[in-house]
Amino acid sequence: MKSHFFRLVVLLVAALSSATWALSGTKGAPLGGMGTGYVKFDATTGEFAASSRIPPAGGDMMCEFPVKMSSSSGFHFFAGGQSVTKAKTAVEDAKLPLYTADFGKTNSVNFSLNAFSPFIPGNGDLNIKLATSPCAFFEITAKNEGGSAIEIAVALEFTNKSSGVSGLLGGSDDGEIDPESGNRAVSFATAKFADVPTNPDNTGNAYMMAGCSKEDATFSAGGIGDFATTGILSNSTGNCVAAKCAVGAGESVRFKFVMSWWRTFVSGTDRYGVGKNDADNLYYHNFYQTSKDAAVFGMQNFDAVKTGVVSMVNRVMASNFPEWYKDRLLNNLYPLINNSFWAKDGRAAFWEGGYGIIGTIDQAEHAALWYIYNWPENQWMELAFWLSSGQWQDPQIMGQIHHDFNISPGVTFSPPESRFMVPWGQWDREDYWFQPNTTDWSDLNSMLIFKAYELMLATGNLDSLKKHFPKITLAADRLYKMSQDADASIPIQSKSTYDSHGVLTPQYSCGVAVTAYKAMVEMAKFVGDETTAAKYQEIYNTARQEYKEKFFNADYCTINLEGWAEGHVGGYSWADYFCFEPIMDRDFIEAGCQRLWNLYSTASKIDRMGGWHFYTYDHWGGALTAIGKPDTALLIHTWDHELYYKDYPDLVFWQTLFNKDIGPQVYSSYMTAPGVWRSYFQFTGYLLDNANQRLWIRPSIPSEMNKKITNAPLLNPNGWGTLYYDETGNAAEKLTQKVSVYFDSPVAIKELVLKNNTNGTTPFLVMDSSVAQIPSCTVTTEDWDIRKNIRVTFASPVTIGPAGFHVQVYSEPVGTISPYSKTVKSPLAIMSSGIRAGRKIQYSLDKAGDVSIDLLNLNGVKLGTIMKQKISSPGTHSFVWDGTTIKGHKVGTRAVLVLRLNSPTGTVSKLIYNNLR
Repeated sequence: MKSHFFRLVVLLVAALSSATWALSGTKGAPLGGMGTGYVKFDATTGEFAASSRIPPAGGDMMCEFPVKMSSSSGFHFFAGGQSVTKAKTAVEDAKLPLYTADFGKTNSVNFSLNAFSPFIPGNGDLNIKLATSPCAFFEITAKNEGGSAIEIAVALEFTNKSSGVSGLLGGSDDGEIDPESGNRAVSFATAKFADVPTNPDNTGNAYMMAGCSKEDATFSAGGIGDFATTGILSNSTGNCVAAKCAVGAGESVRFKFVMSWWRTFVSGTDRYGVGKNDADNLYYHNFYQTSKDAAVFGMQNFDAVKTGVVSMVNRVMASNFPEWYKDRLLNNLYPLINNSFWAKDGRAAFWEGGYGIIGTIDQAEHAALWYIYNWPENQWMELAFWLSSGQWQDPQIMGQIHHDFNISPGVTFSPPESRFMVPWGQWDREDYWFQPNTTDWSDLNSMLIFKAYELMLATGNLDSLKKHFPKITLAADRLYKMSQDADASIPIQSKSTYDSHGVLTPQYSCGVAVTAYKAMVEMAKFVGDETTAAKYQEIYNTARQEYKEKFFNADYCTINLEGWAEGHVGGYSWADYFCFEPIMDRDFIEAGCQRLWNLYSTASKIDRMGGWHFYTYDHWGGALTAIGKPDTALLIHTWDHELYYKDYPDLVFWQTLFNKDIGPQVYSSYMTAPGVWRSYFQFTGYLLDNANQRLWIRPSIPSEMNKKITNAPLLNPNGWGTLYYDETGNAAEKLTQKVSVYFDSPVAIKELVLKNNTNGTTPFLVMDSSVAQIPSCTVTTEDWDIRKNIRVTFASPVTIGPAGFHVQVYSEPVGTISPYSKTVKSPLAIMSSGIRAGRKIQYSLDKAGDVSIDLLNLNGVKLGTIMKQKISSPGTHSFVWDGTTIKGHKVGTRAVLVLRLNSPTGTVSKLIYNNLR
């Protein structure tokens, strides 16, 4: 199996309890593979709980504690004759998929916990198998701080039932020692899993296994017995596993535990009359036949999983972004890991809070970024499924994408049957129970286009995109038809996924439609369909203008229908994330952001988050970042953080609607929409296009970060990267920004796009790479009004690997010596090294057109233009200089000057010697 593990950026074995911001009070962190179920350990009480549902959170509608709490559970410690039963501590921290705790000393031994899910980002068979394994991992590190050797033992206890639920993880309530395990494991035998009432024959089983870093450790299992006095279990029927060993003075030992489970998930009903019952089962069924299989594989890979998880967490926390913001980046992954479902056929989806609606398409696409830039295979499968729902038999709605995966006709969201995904090709299903179809929700088609475009960017998989492009085009045509039906180029009569309840809410739908048209242009170009590219470019041009004409009025960003005015700028945020040119003029978007500030900033602590808090910071916050107001965008994230992470930390890992009476208000929303990572992409200005080999680095940095981004991770399915960025500048040297990018695995780019903060059109770049020589390139500037870019196009790909690629940008072509050894070369070149009246000046062009050559002093002051003419062909050219500017002014006798060549494709400058004397 192939796997991509992380480059280690910090000490991997260190617990994270020393972090500036620690998230405690969550009642533990959910631990388990993606879409498999989970267990929770709450270090503050010492108790375990477990999800009893499949998908794990769906339909529970409650917190796991105390209803799903194991009737007897915990960690028990033994150290030199002293013991602790059900260890607990207030020193805990959740940074998903890692949960840490420090239990302090027993005797002379300090006990600490690293608990984690098998969640390793990065493409590769092994990573995907681990990430979807039904396992939770627990490592207790015991350090002997005494002056002599001591015997230490740790036991894990878990009874597989609560006061009201049997078989929490599947299987029997009580365990039996596995005779093949050498007293290392307890098995909860296969038993019927009656959580799906329509099919009581569903079964499940569970398993617990112990390991130790010391080879001479001894193991015991079964009942608690005399563990408190001997450190050994009873080796009889029971629900505990333990390890014991002698540890020298100053030494540490790691006790390892894996909990695993295995379930079937088959309906007892032919829900759609398709001749068979729904039988999603789970993705891990492709790898494991029992929970024991999963536990054994997990223990074999225990250290590798820990290394990957802790490295990922440390890598995210290593940047200079605010501690609380980085914490949110990690814990906001909860819905994707634990409140999700990954079916055996490869489809993955997360639940919409506690609703029995698997993966509504708008939120699924908002959340897809993390999946796409780590495990894109499941998103290709999900895209294929979405596309299959667009094959309506009614020709008037061909290409329309459904909203929900699995609501049946006449079925509300709570019955267990609603937890099955819809069968492939079931085009005529209904959606929300209160709005039985979504054929007039145009934004669903836009979201499908976004998913396809994101997959193109992340994977560069031309074959897959070509395979799906006809159906993608069908969805785009449907989007345009809905617009034409309203005599427009945008769907002005559309409802949307903002739960419009039959009310027209076209502002959001129209904004994302404009961006979707642009994405269609880019995808069509990639697959070589120039006709479709031209068609949608024309539609985009018209739609962009029409969007402003139709909606830039008094209602724009002021009508707060059910709390979702921020949707009016949602399309702008999406376009900026995709690094498209702005879809709205400066006056249009700036007015919208200001009106939203007026609307929300004066509201109560609850109401200022809008109807759905994740859309407020994603749409409005993203738009603010895009127009150069990252401080206000970060403030909105602060509001959200204060509400959930500070005021109600027990709701961070929560499935159902958060209903809180605060004063006269009742606020209803849910935590489980993972949109924070999109804001991170926009703050860093990072986007990698593996299809066209393009890399964007255009940061918008909050003031508290002091114009710098340090050690920031960059997501990429083939191996993460790291960004260092500094725009503090150096006025004397005319330096405006320094950029360093590293990737764990080589990434080839043919185009680099930076932001132009030089206040000019002729930036001067100095580059250095780990490659032997940087290929020739052209440098052009782009003025997108709010966004101004520097685009570097290389004649052949540049490879960026662990040694990095470095760029310095100057506002003027000054004669400073770069700290890097290699400078840019270009087919657009000045070939002469000196100038003299009556001698030729030689230069080369990569494109015909209007050309001029300026002469500047070393401070960048223009002395004059010495040549200006139209050149009819690319290649090498020359002219004889007479020693004056084109206005007839003589040039002085300065020894060193700067010659600047301006052409249709960009500019290039060169230090030259003046040989006039």
